[in-house]
Amino acid sequence: MNDKVVDFQAGKESQLHKRKEAKLDEMRQAFRLARGEADKAVSKSPSSKKKHRKSKK
Repeated sequence: MNDKVVDFQAGKESQLHKRKEAKLDEMRQAFRLARGEADKAVSKSPSSKKKHRKSKK
């Protein structure tokens, strides 16, 4: 017979943890939207901090 043992419980626990984290992130985002903080959170991202140059006339 085969001596390999498959641990399904460990895989199941990691999937459940990922689902809980995703649900928690959705709830946090919903609360931020409800409080009107979504604009502040988005503006803190590094990609939105672009410098705009004014053209010289």
